[in-house]
Amino acid sequence: MVLLKHVHVALSAAVAALGSALFIALNYFYQRRVWTLQREYCTISEEEEEEECVNRQVLVLGLDGAGKSSVLQGLSKSESGSRGTRPTRGFNFISLRVLRCQMDFLEIGGGEDLRAYWSDYLRKTHVLVFIVDSSDRIRLPVAKSELHRLLKADPQLPVVVLANKQDKAGAASISELHEELSLGCVSGERKLFVLPSEFNSDPAPKHCAPGLQSFQDLLLQLV
Repeated sequence: MVLLKHVHVALSAAVAALGSALFIALNYFYQRRVWTLQREYCTISEEEEEEECVNRQVLVLGLDGAGKSSVLQGLSKSESGSRGTRPTRGFNFISLRVLRCQMDFLEIGGGEDLRAYWSDYLRKTHVLVFIVDSSDRIRLPVAKSELHRLLKADPQLPVVVLANKQDKAGAASISELHEELSLGCVSGERKLFVLPSEFNSDPAPKHCAPGLQSFQDLLLQLV
């Protein structure tokens, strides 16, 4: 059993590493979606984007079941969101463009065997999005431990904590999560934001999830 566990961990790490390499390679071929944002944002011509577009990587992390894949589907307005989501075993990504910025979202699975490798992906990341299942109070201490390990690994990286599944019964409020995750002890010099969200893996349309517009706007400001 011990041997099988080590083999499983090794295979998971290999999948994550391969995913990272494919993520970089596929950026040259992947058909990118363009946000059609409200407010002051507007799309521009493809020729203008190609001429002045800058690349920014957003790393999406969180425990398994937090709703990471649902967040990506909501951002991309993917029709596949209507069929629900499955846990990410290795990696997942989408690439989005708005104005002159291309944002590459890389999600790494939240299983225990993959969390040890999360910090390896911080080096080229411009914004970290850490998603917490607000209704999973039992594992909030685990989420806190993993989040602070990432904060320690990169003291300067801007962080957006998504307090997800706020619509679930018994979900912790923003103020409760602020305390449970010990966000008050984070240095004031770091850009740290906490936003409520309701991305779930049920069959509801993800692009209508409350908090999506605020999340999009904040990401654009940070990158």
